[in-house]
Amino acid sequence: MRLEIRHLELVVEIAEAGSLRRAAARLHLSQPAVTTQLKRIEEFVGGALFIRSADGVVPTHTGTELVRDARNLVRQFAALQRTARANAQREAGAPVKVGGIPAQQFSLLVNALTAKLPRREVTSRTIRETGTLTALLGSGELDIAVMRAFPGFPLTPPEGVEHRLLLREPFFIGVSRRHALAERGRVDLADLADEKWVMPDPDDSGMNEYFARVCASAGFDQRIAHLTNEAHVAFALTAEDRGICLLYPIGTARDGLAMLSLAGTPLHRELVLAWRTDSPLATLVDELCADVRREYLALVEAAPFYRKWWHGGGAGFALP
Repeated sequence: MRLEIRHLELVVEIAEAGSLRRAAARLHLSQPAVTTQLKRIEEFVGGALFIRSADGVVPTHTGTELVRDARNLVRQFAALQRTARANAQREAGAPVKVGGIPAQQFSLLVNALTAKLPRREVTSRTIRETGTLTALLGSGELDIAVMRAFPGFPLTPPEGVEHRLLLREPFFIGVSRRHALAERGRVDLADLADEKWVMPDPDDSGMNEYFARVCASAGFDQRIAHLTNEAHVAFALTAEDRGICLLYPIGTARDGLAMLSLAGTPLHRELVLAWRTDSPLATLVDELCADVRREYLALVEAAPFYRKWWHGGGAGFALP
């Protein structure tokens, strides 16, 4: 004979039960069957594993060592089975769970997954907080996500999660069409030193701190007059010349605003693809990144201001 996982399970059960009778009951076997199996195992290892008495069994030194190692192997084998079943269920049709910040890249990822896996249901949820996205990836509540990162505030994914840079996206500046800089098209960040800003609420991504640092390096303290996470509110305040706001290069309608690019692109964010390494999607990462970048380029071409910036040298900055 040779040792099999069922032999290890029997030895562990005997040690934990403390008697052959109780072990047999737990294993749904007869006591003679357990006794016979134990004798075969002991013959294989070449020595007694348990000392029998009227009160039960006690492991010998050899038995203690074997039980310790067997318990670890049994646990590893159980984990192996759980992982294999989970992967099989995913491949058999369990929903692909996608998360990400509310950005164009998120919808592009959902579209790419839907095209690549036509027989799989793709579910998604947008989440702004970096910590929440990270935790959901780590727990398996998400399979894959689009995240953001800012210089000086790197992502720290949990064990079992990897990430890759998709692209760098510049921040443009929105001003009222009545603003003195509205017709400039491109300005230095220092030109905005006296402006009031409309900004989103600070969060755990580090974006607001990053903006403040970059403004300080340009020689001024950023003055924030309004805080809102609602784009339409930020745009309305800016259109009324209550302040200036940051603009993503691709986004919703911005009536009443003029867009400015910043010389040298001092303000930008990194868009990152993060995924669980135990997910079947891990094998598709190269293809998904290529698909998202290709579709993003189509959006660039459809956005006149961004297209001009991109072909004016921005492409070399944005693509890794």
